[in-house]
Amino acid sequence: MPTPTKIKIISLLFMLLLFISGTIDLDDLFDYENQEVPAYIGPELDRQPVDNQVDNKIATLGRVLFYDKKLSSDNSVSCASCHDQNRAFGLTELQGTGVNGLSRRRPMRLVNLRYKKFTELFFWDERTETLEELATQPIKDHVEMGYSGVNGAPVFSDLIGDLEDLAYYSSLFTFAYGDNAITEDRIGRALAQFMRSIQSFDARFDAGYEAVGADDDGANLTVDFPNFTSEENRGKLLFFTDPNLFETERIGGGVGCFHCHSGPGFHFLPEGQNNGVITEIEGDEVLTITKSPSLRDIFGPDGSLNGPLFHNGQAETFDEVVDHYDMLIPNIHSDGRLEILGSNLHLSPTERADLEAFVKTLTGVNIYTDEKYSDPFDADGNIEVIGGTVNIRPAFGTQRVVLFPNPAQNFIKFEGLNAEIYDAEIYDVNGRLVLTAEIFGKTATDVSGLEKGVYSVRIAEKGGEGFVLRKFVKN
Repeated sequence: MPTPTKIKIISLLFMLLLFISGTIDLDDLFDYENQEVPAYIGPELDRQPVDNQVDNKIATLGRVLFYDKKLSSDNSVSCASCHDQNRAFGLTELQGTGVNGLSRRRPMRLVNLRYKKFTELFFWDERTETLEELATQPIKDHVEMGYSGVNGAPVFSDLIGDLEDLAYYSSLFTFAYGDNAITEDRIGRALAQFMRSIQSFDARFDAGYEAVGADDDGANLTVDFPNFTSEENRGKLLFFTDPNLFETERIGGGVGCFHCHSGPGFHFLPEGQNNGVITEIEGDEVLTITKSPSLRDIFGPDGSLNGPLFHNGQAETFDEVVDHYDMLIPNIHSDGRLEILGSNLHLSPTERADLEAFVKTLTGVNIYTDEKYSDPFDADGNIEVIGGTVNIRPAFGTQRVVLFPNPAQNFIKFEGLNAEIYDAEIYDVNGRLVLTAEIFGKTATDVSGLEKGVYSVRIAEKGGEGFVLRKFVKN
């Protein structure tokens, strides 16, 4: 039989877990701005736009938006539904499941979007120039997230209205942008910042390259890495050297992968053309696929693929990728760099195994485990935003407002309010308004009718625009 003391301790631990779970603490932000990047990647490869540099506040908002299923028209899917952290922000399944069916193409892995030698276009068919533009397209896609306006479906302005009703977005947008206005432009900017922050530079390849004197010119990429097996070093040499051809047949040498997938970043070089994969998932012909994601983190830490490869997922194993290039069938839109490979690679079983072993060295660790990339919502899809000065008017924002007692049972009071009258709005963890009250000085506000749980309070000066957000636990 538990003692009263043990019951009290268990109760406090439970409340602490409830308090922390699904929480964004604006006073303790993750660092998205100043992540460590290898010197050979360097600032000259940083492709952030000047007007949307990664900022911890805005990237934090982007993280919440990325994982929020309320960005889909039926609250069933989020960006993360097709871009899973456990799969390097890719997808194990062939297609993503949206609110109105399956995606037309495979979702790309979101790895190192920020770092590349040249400006790069986005989507498999490179139809957008910026991540900001890309970010809101899935939301407006009828199949994916449903705010399309097609056949009576809601439109993006309906989404904005829905988000405006959620207290945590009022807090997050004000914290990020200085006021609580929610716009498509701001949503796109925040999502783009979060996606740009997702990076993977802690692979065994990176350690090996550093060990031999890494540089951004790739001069030492063909030198044996001391932390590699002989198999991995042979695979690296295959990757970074050209084939020896007799007419169009490979008779030795490497495979020339680096012509399209430049090391040490392993991003796809721009101005590419079709790679010979000419059908959609459903079988329709398509010759406009000209993009490839980074080769980093094709495999997961367990050695399995992070989902099928190519835009149509036709390669379920790495060996099937080699099969495709081993017997490449050109078309009128084929990338000219593929001519270097010849028409037959004739890779032996040993060479195939070596090449796969090398590509597995491009898999990192941190991208799969770092909390700043993780889902901020709790298991029930709830989130609480705490801390921070999230006020519109500095005169109100400088006040340190404290709620007590906290946890509360029958009432709460507010310490630190200077004006005589305030309006208080209390929201539950789902962002629903559950109680309104007028606050007169230090008079108590009755919360006895609220169920046990965590609540947010929006406190606004009567007739003013400034507000603060605070939290409390109801016992």
